[in-house]
Amino acid sequence: MQKTFLSTSAILVILWIGFASFARPEPQENVVIKDLVRLEGAENGASVEVEVPDELKDLSAFMGLSARIANTGKSLCRVEGFLNDRRWINSCIYLEAGEIKTIEILFKRLPNRGIEDLPAMNGLPGGALWHWESVEPSKTEKVTFVVSTEDECSVSISEIRPYGEFTPPEELVKSKGFFPFIDRFGQYKHDNWPGKLDDERGFTSAYQKEQKELSLIPEPERRNRYGGWLDGPKLKATGHFRTEKVEGKWWLVDPEGRLFWSHGVTCVGFGGANTRISGREKFFEELPAENEPLHEFFNRARNGTNFNFSQANLYRKYGSEWKKKSTVNILKRLKSWGINSFGNWSDPEVYLFPENRVPYTVAISPRWPRIDSENAKFPDVFDPGFQRSVAEAMRNNGIRMKDDPYCIGYFVDNELSVGGLTEKITKQPAEGFGKQAFIGYLKEKYSTINSLNQHWQTNYSGWRDLGNLTELPLAARGDSRDFDRQILDLYHKTCLGEVKKVAPDKLYLGSRLHCHYYPDDQSEIEVIRIAARYCDVVTFNRYRFSANDLILPDGIEKPTMIGEFHFGALDRGQFHTGLRSVASQQQRAEAYYQFVKGALDNPQIVGTHWFQYSDQAFTGRGDGENYQIGFIDICDNPYPEIVNAARKIGYQLYELRSQ
Repeated sequence: MQKTFLSTSAILVILWIGFASFARPEPQENVVIKDLVRLEGAENGASVEVEVPDELKDLSAFMGLSARIANTGKSLCRVEGFLNDRRWINSCIYLEAGEIKTIEILFKRLPNRGIEDLPAMNGLPGGALWHWESVEPSKTEKVTFVVSTEDECSVSISEIRPYGEFTPPEELVKSKGFFPFIDRFGQYKHDNWPGKLDDERGFTSAYQKEQKELSLIPEPERRNRYGGWLDGPKLKATGHFRTEKVEGKWWLVDPEGRLFWSHGVTCVGFGGANTRISGREKFFEELPAENEPLHEFFNRARNGTNFNFSQANLYRKYGSEWKKKSTVNILKRLKSWGINSFGNWSDPEVYLFPENRVPYTVAISPRWPRIDSENAKFPDVFDPGFQRSVAEAMRNNGIRMKDDPYCIGYFVDNELSVGGLTEKITKQPAEGFGKQAFIGYLKEKYSTINSLNQHWQTNYSGWRDLGNLTELPLAARGDSRDFDRQILDLYHKTCLGEVKKVAPDKLYLGSRLHCHYYPDDQSEIEVIRIAARYCDVVTFNRYRFSANDLILPDGIEKPTMIGEFHFGALDRGQFHTGLRSVASQQQRAEAYYQFVKGALDNPQIVGTHWFQYSDQAFTGRGDGENYQIGFIDICDNPYPEIVNAARKIGYQLYELRSQ
């Protein structure tokens, strides 16, 4: 890490400093934190810290920090910026040689998911965003820029300043006429943006315009019915998807023996903007009455009555046959957009539709007993109910697909909490299956309670005393790590067994590991090793700006897949960008293209799946997520920028992969 006030021979840093001094910052053009930082001749991954002067540390009046960045080098570079060493409070731009762009790093300052008057929303009107890793703008200490390139970089970073006027939500809700703030289509009332729908006629005009585009660009050429590469080598055809390493690169192989790379999107279906109404009725300008057709889009959930704006808008657009007509259009879209796969959580009604088919993955979500007998997001793998739950989920939700050649494989579970599993077991009662299994492990290892006491520095009188164990002593850490590995091993062994029992010819795609900063962070390397022992494809949900450095630990010969990634912006009315933020739809499209291209360059990765097909409701799904992360908005209108990026990469998918 290079700080601007240190000298270095590797990085030439030139600073012109100018700043304004004031009591309470207000958005204005002359507030400059630093005027110029220049990185020259630096190696890949060079970084520079810019400290915020004491006079400017309180930036609570602003939306975030921005900078103008010029690529004065000779090759493409990626520049990421983040605040106060919080790597999730960041943004990214890509610059070709000679390009100049602005990066905007949003403050994610909301301490809770919503406020009293705007509950259960991760992002609020006015610019307040929640994230589990937050930054208090009144304590802004520094901004860090990281430059990555395939060649030596030469980058100038200028006009580092706060940007945008932040409106505290507590003030906004008190303004006259704020409530209701959501219109009948589910959109924010008090703002305008390109593509916002004003009346029902907009559905028809948008549909007609899109149909012309889809007919002009129906799908990539030289692909077989599965989307496999007709100009590539013809390998063994098994009638199912499988994996193979060809000339040093991993591939999926389609049922006809053609090379296949999974360019996909998750959550394809009809439910993107389902949101809670109960207790928030004042949010909404107009909701359908009981005698109106749109009333069918109310639904019940644990949190009360919900309304699905996505489905209501599809009805407005397509009429009473909205589901079938929408499905037909979705399949046309995916083909035209160069997307050849349904990612996780997509709707079986869409991917099993008999016409114009696209390969798919299946989500298996067992309802297993929890490892702590309460709410931990991991099963008690020793409880017989765990295996039964996986078997039941496969029978109920996976058996239809077992002989379907369009089925790539099965994900089981998602983003499990894999840390401290043995510690969680200690929370079980004495008769808990996991606790009894752990005691059995200790008996086998130590033989006598005296031997255990000697190693743990404890004074148990007998093995029965361990039934009351609620916290492990420090000396038990080695046993805890060993037993954690046994738990993970049994988890994947069981899932693999139940998947193959029902669908022996399909791929087991794992649980989509939650290891966003691996391989920089090696703390979960054993988790990855164990998953790779059983998974046909090791899947990661990777919310980063790049995938080309995702390499499995040494000695593992398996392909990998990105199960989730996304980028969002605030220039289309939504209140939250999602987990990775950029400044605009164009920057979102550029980040998409470069992420997938980096994955294509990685010899282990066999696919990327964007999260998700549709934007989320402005007022949030059940857990408050209200992200601008869709290929389409909640009125079923595609975002042209990201669609064009998907086409750009999707139509040259195999040529890029084979280079």
